[in-house]
Amino acid sequence: MWKTFDYKSKKPGKKGEVLNKDIYRCGFCSGRGFAPSKKSTQCPACLGAGTIKVKSPAVICAYCNGTGKSHPNPDLTCIVCRGSGVVRVGTSKVEVCPTCQGRGREKGGNLPCLTCRGIGVVV
Repeated sequence: MWKTFDYKSKKPGKKGEVLNKDIYRCGFCSGRGFAPSKKSTQCPACLGAGTIKVKSPAVICAYCNGTGKSHPNPDLTCIVCRGSGVVRVGTSKVEVCPTCQGRGREKGGNLPCLTCRGIGVVV
């Protein structure tokens, strides 16, 4: 299966697309190893490595759109993916969440979708 890499956003695929790698660039620090707002502080998501290990199959986090950052405060990690930008799913047979339509958020709010738990897909 051919996988895409979006060079503009530097993400390994699109939301809802099943990814089969095990190592990904950290979403919170964009692979730099340091917290975005504090250049001398180690990234809390990857612990300074710049990469995250996630067992395949995985999908890009729909709640933070793969950035690994919390929306009210970008200095905090995403509550769904814990800053990695990628979330493991149990199987490669996934469908877009019928409740949030793949957005990962409750309609009209900032809370994670209760059906898909913010991932954007259901198994």
